[in-house]
Amino acid sequence: MNRLWLRSSALLLCLVQFTAASKFSLADERTSGEKLLPKDTLVFFTISDVPELKKKWDKTSIGQMLHDPQLQPFLDSVNKKIEEGSKDVEDEIGVSLNDLLELPQGELTFALMEQPARKMAAVLLLEYGDSQDTIDKLLKKMDEALDKAQAEHSTEEIDDVKLHVYTFKNAGDDNPLSTLAYFTDESCLVFSNEVAALKEVLERWDGKSEDTLAENDQYKYIQTQCKTESDEPLIKMFVNPIGLINSGISMAQATVPQAGMVVGFIPMLGFDGMKGWGGTIDFDEGDFEGIGSFFFYNDSSKGLMGIFNFPAAQLAPPKWVPASAGSYAVMNWNVLGAYTSIETLVDSFQGRGSVARFLEQQANQGPMIHVKKDVIDHLDGKIHIVQGSSKEPEDGAPPIPEFFVAFGLKDATKMKKTLAAAAKAGSSMEPREFNGETIYEVQQPGTDTVVSVAVTEGQLVITNDTSMIEQLMRGGKSGQRTALVDSPEYKKIAKFFPSKTSMLSFQRSDVQLKMYYNLLKSADPDVMDGLEVGKLPPFEVIAKYLQPSGGYTVPDKKGAKSVSYSLKRTE
Repeated sequence: MNRLWLRSSALLLCLVQFTAASKFSLADERTSGEKLLPKDTLVFFTISDVPELKKKWDKTSIGQMLHDPQLQPFLDSVNKKIEEGSKDVEDEIGVSLNDLLELPQGELTFALMEQPARKMAAVLLLEYGDSQDTIDKLLKKMDEALDKAQAEHSTEEIDDVKLHVYTFKNAGDDNPLSTLAYFTDESCLVFSNEVAALKEVLERWDGKSEDTLAENDQYKYIQTQCKTESDEPLIKMFVNPIGLINSGISMAQATVPQAGMVVGFIPMLGFDGMKGWGGTIDFDEGDFEGIGSFFFYNDSSKGLMGIFNFPAAQLAPPKWVPASAGSYAVMNWNVLGAYTSIETLVDSFQGRGSVARFLEQQANQGPMIHVKKDVIDHLDGKIHIVQGSSKEPEDGAPPIPEFFVAFGLKDATKMKKTLAAAAKAGSSMEPREFNGETIYEVQQPGTDTVVSVAVTEGQLVITNDTSMIEQLMRGGKSGQRTALVDSPEYKKIAKFFPSKTSMLSFQRSDVQLKMYYNLLKSADPDVMDGLEVGKLPPFEVIAKYLQPSGGYTVPDKKGAKSVSYSLKRTE
């Protein structure tokens, strides 16, 4: 039974393969997925045109890299492994791997909805164009597998569309599905684990319904905020967080009635405001090789949501951040606002003033540090995070990236006193003097790694990169090194940053991936299942294809928008 269930599941998964192009596209010939699903759909992901996605992907740096002659010897070994498994795939599902990869010829959509009540239904929609023969073979093979699993097959006619339903007599741990249903129409295959969900789709098949996800207020707002220059991105997604929470509670109540008590805590925690998250992804759009725009729709600042308060400000890398950094990020956090939100929430459960009393008690112990008065009150909310190249691993251990975190301070003098008090309280922090300032070092147990902590240049710094903290203590200037903010790579990315942001970031993939690439290249072929990793070219060959990328987040009256992108490659 278990093997038959796995085989049936494998057939379903095979139907959603979309990594290869096809000869034509049907994406504009029928009602799109967002108009086939009800307004209260919980999860939605769609690729509007798989072949077009493949075409655009080939234009990206990574797509071009896969055609580099120096990479072909390794890719040939990969293709050889694929060919070895192709015969097994064909024996299992009835079609060749090549036919399977050419199957998607238009839209591919996946969704989750609570349909019927207290049951989670998954819906998968796939346009297959002229690949009817492949679909017929796959469905025939699936039918045979389900018949062996003793699934009862029945059909139902709805508006001239035949709905096929398989009912499992002995659903259980080996087979979590009780039903499996599908229909085909207009060169489109639609699957679900619930018949009711397919009927919801068929009711909207003519595209005339107004009760659709496309008319959901949160979905529309998110898509408006995240639209691309072409106004029709290739990839769209949407999640209804509070809807998922409520559906989960509703389904849990069927077996655990007490689960309904959780509903009362949702507004207190502020979760009722999380009405949507989603966005778009596209390639070869204007100046961008790839761009992803995402929006978190949240109209509540109560409870835990008050922690995530990041006001917009003019943000940029300080001069002490070197251009050689693998990645850099900065955020402007309302630290006091976050503290107040936590205090208010805890006090609502424990009684007024409970947090204040607890902190006072803790301040009278150990190093005599008051978390609120001696730490939080001195933070200005600016947080800089720098990651360098990875350090050489020891005894086969994973690489350790160099990190540098700096918290901006309102009062550096008071924070130095707090740090000194913590060091004197019998901790493992060992002080040493450098350039007239104190660095506290903490040896990580069982390793040669040392984490340094210091207050310098108006920052509370934590890092495992000794050279960078010393550079900062020399005055915060880059000296002979080029500062990131002055580098051509950063300037090209920063050109698209808004004047004020809550967060911004910059990444150099070549710095971040070099260590991992070289480890892969030297890996034991037996561990890599026979892949000839030794045929990989020097890292410099692929480094030229790894484009710098950037991102930013800006607040909005209904939440926050985040954008990440890389620019088109120039020779």
